[in-house]
Amino acid sequence: MAAVGYTYINDEVAYEKGRTRHILANARKTFERTYEDAAQIVEWLEGFKVYLENGKVTYPESFGGSLAKALDTYGKLSEKQVAAVRKIIADRAARKAEWATKQVALNATREHVGVVGEKITLTITTKHIVEIATQFGVSAIFICEDDKQNTIIYKGTGAAVPSKGQTATIVATVKEHGVREGVKQTVIQRPKLAK
Repeated sequence: MAAVGYTYINDEVAYEKGRTRHILANARKTFERTYEDAAQIVEWLEGFKVYLENGKVTYPESFGGSLAKALDTYGKLSEKQVAAVRKIIADRAARKAEWATKQVALNATREHVGVVGEKITLTITTKHIVEIATQFGVSAIFICEDDKQNTIIYKGTGAAVPSKGQTATIVATVKEHGVREGVKQTVIQRPKLAK
């Protein structure tokens, strides 16, 4: 038993853990009061934590991982670390805004392809595949682009539609023309590889 002031400590290990927790909690409160964007910084760092099944946390060997570990270890970051995280967040936001601007400009140029009910020949590149489990097995939505970057959609399991990132020339029937989230798209059916 050790004496601290007039208080006797029965479990020194538990006392030390509690004292450390209290110091970290105070450091974290001070960090959050010092920086008005502390919540945004902490949220960004949360993405670098890896939670294990046993409840423990590990950190990847990266800049973000080292900062997340520092925050959890010391309850705060240094001024330079905060500045670095702010720069990363700002750069990411700028890239996102630039991408959104380019996407809006591209979407404005997209057109419907072909005439509904008629066959067309297209060279398409698959950009994304969404797999859907149905009562009949796995189906997919293929989101493709033609050579003019018009959006072509195929729903089904057709082997004629290329895999993600691949390009193929196909013959298909135009099923319908639609607009989704402001983007014109052409839905095709019964695609076959062009000969």
